[in-house]
Amino acid sequence: MDTVKKLFKVMNHGAVCPAIFRSSLVILILSALAIGGYKARPWTIGAAESYPARLHSEGVTIAVQPLFQDSLAARVFDKSDIVTRGIMPVALLIFNDNDFPVQVDGASAELIHEEDRLRTLEPGQVVHGLFSKDKRNVWVPQPVPRLPGGGRSDAEALDDFEHKFFDRKIAEPHNKAGGFLYLRLPQSKDIRGYLAESRIYIPEISRVDTGAPMIYFEIELRPAVDAVP
Repeated sequence: MDTVKKLFKVMNHGAVCPAIFRSSLVILILSALAIGGYKARPWTIGAAESYPARLHSEGVTIAVQPLFQDSLAARVFDKSDIVTRGIMPVALLIFNDNDFPVQVDGASAELIHEEDRLRTLEPGQVVHGLFSKDKRNVWVPQPVPRLPGGGRSDAEALDDFEHKFFDRKIAEPHNKAGGFLYLRLPQSKDIRGYLAESRIYIPEISRVDTGAPMIYFEIELRPAVDAVP
């Protein structure tokens, strides 16, 4: 990592650093960052009863679990300071007891707190914010050069965040589905207090067989927050 820092110092002297040389430096930096890189961590959906923040309606139970501490988020994602960096993963789980499949649009879900209405970021935005070493005074080519073999230094992280993303999920009959929303929280010294007065609003739920809309869900986060010591 000391070597990487030295390379960034060299890049900061843009006036004396030709573009080709700077491109080479970026490749070296990305290669250094990839060593001992990101490792996807397993995650499974628990029983509906294991999630304190949940609601049931029309044969569907939806549960939410905000990972509002770095230690909680690190159990699922290989990054030790996700929440400190302003990103909170929120697990969204569907349990379908019906004889027909149900679809939930995670992109339409919102965290509501007073006037705040927060929607999920895309996985690419999240990974860039969490793993990018880009600084305002550091020149980085766009797009970032590919490493030998065709990958990027953050490819494993991006794959994992995309795989666990709750974009639009279908829960088959008598089955379950789930994933994560990635919310950028407003700066607050009391995340626990903020979330305890917040709720997740899920408006777009529908039957897959007929396309008919189902009732929206609005789930208070306080039970999930209170369950964490």
